[in-house]
Amino acid sequence: MPNRMPFLIRIARMTYGRILKLSGLQLKNTCGADLKAGPYLILSNHVAILDPIMISVVMPKHIRWVAGAYLFKTAFLNFIIGKCCTAIPKQQGRQDITTLRRIQKALKNGDNVGLFPEGTRTWDGEMVPMDYLPLAKLLRLYKVPVLFVHLEGGFARHPRWAQKGRKGKVTVNFTSMLTPAQISQMPVADLAATLETNLHFSNDQWKEGISYDYRSPRRAEGLQRLLYLCPSCNSMDSLTTSGNRIVCSKCNSITILDEKDNLTSVSTPFSKLSQWHSWEAEKISRMKEFPKEKGVLLQKGDANDDGTLETLSSNITIQLKNDIIYVEKGSEGGSVLELPLEKVSSLVLNAKQTMELFCNDVLYRIRLLPDSCSLKYHEYFLSFKASGKLLEEKKT
Repeated sequence: MPNRMPFLIRIARMTYGRILKLSGLQLKNTCGADLKAGPYLILSNHVAILDPIMISVVMPKHIRWVAGAYLFKTAFLNFIIGKCCTAIPKQQGRQDITTLRRIQKALKNGDNVGLFPEGTRTWDGEMVPMDYLPLAKLLRLYKVPVLFVHLEGGFARHPRWAQKGRKGKVTVNFTSMLTPAQISQMPVADLAATLETNLHFSNDQWKEGISYDYRSPRRAEGLQRLLYLCPSCNSMDSLTTSGNRIVCSKCNSITILDEKDNLTSVSTPFSKLSQWHSWEAEKISRMKEFPKEKGVLLQKGDANDDGTLETLSSNITIQLKNDIIYVEKGSEGGSVLELPLEKVSSLVLNAKQTMELFCNDVLYRIRLLPDSCSLKYHEYFLSFKASGKLLEEKKT
């Protein structure tokens, strides 16, 4: 029999859930599925921190969400998310057999399980690239119906980079369902392609077909967390934001983010944030040195440790140079931690401009200043790993 809905979740649905519905949250479609049945494996695009709450509010039965392991590392959050909300921890960016077994056990017990296959929130409203083959193989193992969800308006209402949210509605759209019979009969490659098609969501495409109304007088503020290269002068970390303006402190170019979240400028060749982001993500692979910048936290932990991390310093300076991340502790002249990218197995981004990486199987957490851009490190790391993979393929 499925587990009963936790008491804290029932209270949250009756209080905060009602507030969300009054502020614009709505259910659009159920794709013919009986949401009171189950168990279901629920797959959704990932746009905001509140995504699990948004979907859970419109579902009549409890969902056990798979959440980043970093959220379980403090006693309070571990109690709330793990014990009260029965979430399942997953170490981002790494193979985690324990998590896969916990998901399978939950489904066998009759629980709905929710998963964001991208593993991270989108920065520009577009899907994060991923390999769908491993997920396709898991679906055959779990043998339960799969529900696909599109969160429409979630990114527009509160982009990941934004300092403040906007006013506007969010729609939970159950777009399609795959039955266990359909999953078992489909070749794995075809199933992977079906997953990609059913999960795909583009904020740029979606907003063209609706009356786009997400209001904020500070709609561009925080974009320096997404946009780390100036397209006019190629400077890094030179962009500042205020109101609806993006200004480069080096070349004084000005770009406006309008009420439809489109870009207008005489010096910026892009009309969409996703275009600007794609350009800089490709260009950063050729950068060999980042400017030095301040950080506010360096922690260390064991690869298999789910407990509290050891704080090494709350005053650090970070620089990436020649494929090594240098972290200097304290004031200038302090000891320096070297993290060669060739020895880094994963690098993921968490909340508050925090990087979490494994170097030689040791977990490090590095937090930048609130208005800094951690994204550039992540995207350089991805390009570094991709170039190494291509080199190995050429050798073989």
